[in-house]
Amino acid sequence: MANRPTLKTIADRVGVTVSAVSLALRDDPRISRATRERIQQAAETLGYVYNRHAAGLRRGDSGTVAVCLNDLSNPFFTEFLGHMEARFREADRMMLFCHAHETPSIQARFIRQMAEHGAAGLILVPVAGTTREDLDGPQVRHLRDFPLVLISRDVDDTGFDRVINDDEMGIRLLFDHLYAAGHRRFAWLGGGGDTSTARDRERSFRQRMDAAGLPVTTETIHHGPTSLAFGDAMLERLLALPTPPTAIVCFSDIIAFGVLAACYRHGLRPGIDISVTGFDDMGAAAYSAPALTSVRVRTDLIGQRASELLLARMAGERHPPVREVVPPELVVRNTTGPPAHGGLVQR
Repeated sequence: MANRPTLKTIADRVGVTVSAVSLALRDDPRISRATRERIQQAAETLGYVYNRHAAGLRRGDSGTVAVCLNDLSNPFFTEFLGHMEARFREADRMMLFCHAHETPSIQARFIRQMAEHGAAGLILVPVAGTTREDLDGPQVRHLRDFPLVLISRDVDDTGFDRVINDDEMGIRLLFDHLYAAGHRRFAWLGGGGDTSTARDRERSFRQRMDAAGLPVTTETIHHGPTSLAFGDAMLERLLALPTPPTAIVCFSDIIAFGVLAACYRHGLRPGIDISVTGFDDMGAAAYSAPALTSVRVRTDLIGQRASELLLARMAGERHPPVREVVPPELVVRNTTGPPAHGGLVQR
């Protein structure tokens, strides 16, 4: 295989210095237009390709940013990618990407590999169960003073920038909408205690129930995976209760879609016979049948802000870590309405 042409190869071909070639290929006006054109033509003829890796070593900046998402089986998390990629492309940065499969060991391995390959910064949606020790502990000394921004899920007391959704506010908006419509029998589906989003949303639900003077019992709170199957199966259990709920508040749109599918098997009309809400407002929420009432997480604002914070850290900013909370929006569609007269009746 022929040797890859270098700046010196071009310089020898044109009869100029290597520094002149470097400037000309960056279209620097210090090199005359005629000479720039000769150099650029020679580079094209020789098949010269800019060696970003070598340039990065000289600058101490690889030009790449890493993004690690927790779970691509949930389309919600992919929505961040488009907003971040556009901003990094604008900044002439290339993205390294990892799908952690909600697995701590995969996340930890990627973080180390990212550092080994010289990534200049990292945006992370932490996998379930991620702790401060996983980001600040002795096993990750390579992250000290490293540009890192957490999005979507929070990790308490960590020394990195975080940009997250106001999950407690989102549940308040949903609950108050349902309560104002007349609902008094609620069920909560999903979540758990392994992520900040699950903890914050459930805590807010319990607080709203308490403020309304409504009891929270073992028939009210139901934990499970963020999956269609969980939502589908849970409607079966809820309908079997002596007094089924009239409103089902789901941790995520994915669970809510599963509930909607089960409604049709039972001849129930969402929004008329029973109210169902999601959270995240994924793109599909507006196109379910009927369209899903949900809380819109501003993935655009979170992704863009996280990108800006990371680029600023990579440029050398050293202000104390920030925790920014982005307010969501309630989107009322057709899966919510007043409770059916006399409560839920199976058809």
